[in-house]
Amino acid sequence: MRTFPVPDPGQPDTRSAARYLSWLTRNQWRSIVLGAFWGVCWMVSLALVPAVLGRAIDAGIAERNSGELVRWSMVALALGAFAAVAGVNRHRNAMANNFAATYRTTQILTRHIPRIGATLPKVVAAGDVVTIGVSDITTLGAGYQEVPITLGAVSSICVVSAIMLNASVSLGLTVILGVPALMVATGFLTRPLHRRQSRYRDLQADLTTRATDIAAGLRVLRGIGGEQAFAAGYRASSQAVRTAGVQVARIESLFDAVEVLAPGAFAALVTWLAATFAVRQEISIGSLVAFYGYATFLTMPLTIVSQSVDRMTSAYVASGRVVNVLRLQPAIVDQTGAAGSESGDSDPAFPPPGAQLADEASGLASVPGGLLAVVCADSADAGPLAERLARFADTGRPTLGGVPLDRLPLLRLRTRILLARNEDRLFRGPLSLQLSPPGRPAEPEHLLAALRVAGAEDILAQLDQGLDTVIDDGGRNFSGGQQQRLRLARVVAADPETLILVEPTSAVDAHTEARIAERLAGHRAGRSTIVFTSSPLLLDRADSVSYLEAGVVVASGTHRDLLDDCAAYRAVVTRGED
Repeated sequence: MRTFPVPDPGQPDTRSAARYLSWLTRNQWRSIVLGAFWGVCWMVSLALVPAVLGRAIDAGIAERNSGELVRWSMVALALGAFAAVAGVNRHRNAMANNFAATYRTTQILTRHIPRIGATLPKVVAAGDVVTIGVSDITTLGAGYQEVPITLGAVSSICVVSAIMLNASVSLGLTVILGVPALMVATGFLTRPLHRRQSRYRDLQADLTTRATDIAAGLRVLRGIGGEQAFAAGYRASSQAVRTAGVQVARIESLFDAVEVLAPGAFAALVTWLAATFAVRQEISIGSLVAFYGYATFLTMPLTIVSQSVDRMTSAYVASGRVVNVLRLQPAIVDQTGAAGSESGDSDPAFPPPGAQLADEASGLASVPGGLLAVVCADSADAGPLAERLARFADTGRPTLGGVPLDRLPLLRLRTRILLARNEDRLFRGPLSLQLSPPGRPAEPEHLLAALRVAGAEDILAQLDQGLDTVIDDGGRNFSGGQQQRLRLARVVAADPETLILVEPTSAVDAHTEARIAERLAGHRAGRSTIVFTSSPLLLDRADSVSYLEAGVVVASGTHRDLLDDCAAYRAVVTRGED
């Protein structure tokens, strides 16, 4: 199979949808120009056929000249053959335009979305992302597919108008004035169509988001008896989408009616005028046949122009959705400009292994090579502080070995500090790949050890194919507690220098939690671990415990010392029961 290299598209212009379309056009101008050339050749060659047939009738049949009849018949045959060749090449280039726009946009989005990272789900609904990937990109490509045939249609209208104007000023003016009038009449429908398509697209994205939320939380919904409430909400949203779709269909059906009625009525008018002139002997019989052919032919380019307006309007709407995503910037930007690597140890500017991770704003500092447990008086403070320590948020002034995190190469920092939260996602695929660090498949023995630390041996024992079992997207085939233990096993298998855990045992029973606390402390000995938790079982295994109020450390020590000396700590850990 012949393959073609895909050029780097460079940086797109995302200041507006129009500028992005202009940028796309510049990147594929060769195929657009070639497609336009063949589109013009195809439509113009078809437009000349009525003129050639008219000449054949006047010079051959009316004059009883068989030689002229044969000559003009051969010209008509040649035009037909050329139209076939031009049509094939026009279609090939039209599809090339479609695929180039589609895959170039796909390429840009697939490069940009990972760069946005965790920022994307915070600002763009899941339904919007799905709709852009499934619908908008395809609609955008379809708009570029219309360019060659649309230019050909416009060119053929101009050629026919010139021929008719040369043969009869009255008929020519009728075409010259009538065609723009038809296009203006069609244009009045463009704005309401654009508006209703945008609303339909927004509602469709909201409905998709609601559906994904329901699918992700189906187990929880069943547990609290919330299926009916969510079903009612989904039903109302789907009806809103249906209503918006009907409104779009009304405009589109009116568009379709105009596409058929307006060109047909125009063709009837031109034919009637030509017949009137023929009766007056102002034009020949051949010209009458030619004018009838022109009037019939014009229905095709006029219909093409009308359809293109609809499709290009949809493409413009779709490009706006794409641009909205391309404008997004990651909340965390690597200001060093350094390239990523597997490890930062070889970088002399990077803190050495075992460096202390500290946060000046809260007064929190890790225990190098040990387990630090963090208890927050307000549990809502745990997530933001953990994100700050891992530089998933640029607030405060956290440091690693005294060096501010925002001065360190971000990709290298990610290999040294790993943040694990309960909302982290399990992806579809073999369990062994889900537990292995990205790009580095781990040995089965290493994964089994990580599963044991997470107390997840029983999960593996229930799987028929063991580590080769393919798990569902989001881990939907596991319970909440099982998912939590698999997420813990995944970060343990990654074996980072500093591991930050946020409530890693909140969904497991006490016996499993005790095993995890014992095994985690032993397995992570010699590497820094920070656990945000209020579980006494984990706190008792920690080398040091820090207690925070209003986001600031107010007490530190061992778990048992704080129980004795800090009443506020004791109230949080024991849930108010001594």
